[in-house]
Amino acid sequence: MRKTIIILSILLASVQAFGQRVSLNSNKCDGITQVKLQKTRQTKSGEEQVRLLAKVADGIDIQQLKKQGIIVGTKAGNIVTLRVPLNKLYMLESNPYIIQYSISQKVFPTMNRTRFDTRTDSVHAGAGLPRGFTGKDVLIGITDWGFDYKHPNYNNNGTDNRRLLRAWDQFRLKGPAPEGYDYGTEIVGRHDLLEAGGDTSGLYGYATHGTHVAGICAGRGIEGKYKGQAPDANLIFASFYLDLASWIDAVGWMKNVAKEEGKRLVVNNSWGMYTLGPIDGTSLASQAINNLSDSGIVFVVSGGNCGDDKFHTSRTFESGRQDTLRTIATYYGSPGIGEAIALWGEPGKHFDMSFAMVKNGDSVCMPWVSTSDNNTYPYFIDGVYYLDSTMVAPNGDRLHFELIVENSNIFNGRPHMVLNVDKVEGYNIHLAFTAAEGTVHAWNLCILENGAGNMGAEFKKGSLPNYTDGDNSYGVGEPACSESCIAVAAHNADGTNMDGSINYGNLTSFSSRGPLIDGRRKPEISAPGSLVVSSISSMTTEAYNAVMTFSHGGTNYIWSRMSGTSMSCPAVTGIVALLLEANKDLTPAQVKEILCQTSRNDLRTGPLHERDSMSDGWGWGKVDALNAVNEALARVDINNASQEWFEKSLQVWPNPASDIIKVMTGRHTPEVVNIYSINGILMMSKNVVMEDTFDISELPHGIYILKCGARTARLVH
Repeated sequence: MRKTIIILSILLASVQAFGQRVSLNSNKCDGITQVKLQKTRQTKSGEEQVRLLAKVADGIDIQQLKKQGIIVGTKAGNIVTLRVPLNKLYMLESNPYIIQYSISQKVFPTMNRTRFDTRTDSVHAGAGLPRGFTGKDVLIGITDWGFDYKHPNYNNNGTDNRRLLRAWDQFRLKGPAPEGYDYGTEIVGRHDLLEAGGDTSGLYGYATHGTHVAGICAGRGIEGKYKGQAPDANLIFASFYLDLASWIDAVGWMKNVAKEEGKRLVVNNSWGMYTLGPIDGTSLASQAINNLSDSGIVFVVSGGNCGDDKFHTSRTFESGRQDTLRTIATYYGSPGIGEAIALWGEPGKHFDMSFAMVKNGDSVCMPWVSTSDNNTYPYFIDGVYYLDSTMVAPNGDRLHFELIVENSNIFNGRPHMVLNVDKVEGYNIHLAFTAAEGTVHAWNLCILENGAGNMGAEFKKGSLPNYTDGDNSYGVGEPACSESCIAVAAHNADGTNMDGSINYGNLTSFSSRGPLIDGRRKPEISAPGSLVVSSISSMTTEAYNAVMTFSHGGTNYIWSRMSGTSMSCPAVTGIVALLLEANKDLTPAQVKEILCQTSRNDLRTGPLHERDSMSDGWGWGKVDALNAVNEALARVDINNASQEWFEKSLQVWPNPASDIIKVMTGRHTPEVVNIYSINGILMMSKNVVMEDTFDISELPHGIYILKCGARTARLVH
């Protein structure tokens, strides 16, 4: 017989405690940030620091923040990274130049046939091209873990090696840190890199991932085998702390190195997450990526490995119709320590949620909770409701959970809930949600020891009537959801398998599918990501199966197979390096456009270009390096060498103009476009979504500067 315990009294006691616990009362940060900061304040001393991302207004005094003890890291347009002592958080609230801030979320790391499939071998050989292209004089930055600085796959023999230029190991305590930063160790030059050997052991131990990714991007290969995509490109490595602010610092450092070296920069990001914050490109991290892209950095990001996971479910509720979605949120198990369910609704359309913990027919239920802030739910503080409680099952099991509810998320205006459960063996969550109208999405995630959530766990209906199975849609997380980045799917390379069977290049089952909840289509492109052979660290403590071993200087260096969009991502990164060698003036937006326009369609992808439609799995199709390099070369004459390439990412037409101009930002979210006179006086300003017109007929004739974030353009009137 099923037993049910209603825990309303426990819940109300917890809710009443919420008003005493959460004292930030902030309208500058989202609910997750408020709760996490308050919990940190309860367990840590006031002097301890937290890592944050902040959106700031023009005119902010960075030096004043530093004098107040707030450490400022990278500035990416109007987004900055901060380390703030807990006892000085109030300064963010009182500073009028701090617009928004969020806690720095945790992250997790998600070739011969590759070169053949992507047609990179033809580019290296110069087939149908003026010459061969190998990534020479282009800088590839890799943010990852598990780097072997000595590996011969990207170290040329001899003392004149300059391919691996430097590394920033944020875990290494020895120092010195890079200029402008105060943590980790920057290692510069061949001698010091060889002496260091590799990065230190972080949470993931002495890993393999970074060395494998580097080999795909730019490995020189050994004895003619397993050459990477851009074997003459330069490399810099960043082993970054497991949060987004540290990653943005790593990219800021890479940007400084690229400027010092005078090279174009493409950054490879073979990792991803579902931070339980917005995964629609509106987060502060996504805004920072857009700003850094505007400054000229090309970002290539793995699309995610949740294609096998039916970890998403959704329903569109119709006005006037009584309807409830019910499903079982199963638990992924090891290596996770908990489970999280994230729910997002539509702006202005609230939803209700309830859940039960069920084991062997016994259940402990939670009453319905709504995102609507009204008299029925009077426990919201500044639109945030937080509940930290424990359910007690009939058999005595104690089931701890946290619930965070937002009326309207500060970044995208959507109602939002996050349910975190410390799992006890044998329990599943029975989830139910409903709404008067609008679409509600839910994701079921395994939470790892480091607090990251990037592994999908299944929603299923089981044998229960009126329950719903999950699906694998809406599976692209952060940072792949950022608008300016290139999100990469994974397919099997064309060719012959190890067992002799023919592989026709189908999409891998693990490759995450789009779209995003705001309607944008991700990923953009696909590359080989299954059983890719590349180098791994000789210092690894992880298990591996060696495909090839090369002995040098008394060390055995290893090549092994790995699968994932972590492998397809660097395949595209290396191709971007080829494009930037062929045409250094391409903007990041043009690089993405070229890759998509020149991608290869076949029987597996379907005629995507012919139908002028993207696929939620393939994007625009399979990346084609030869077509892409040809298109990059064709655009050399279009780009005016006397005009800064980054100005072209903000389009103004016509120019010169006498009355009406069209300004195109290329962004689906509102971006402020300001028009200044040549002496810096603000003449006009407007929020622009994608494109808009300005009437300049009343302005005096002359030269004007248009600014949109970090992008600029010159207008002649």
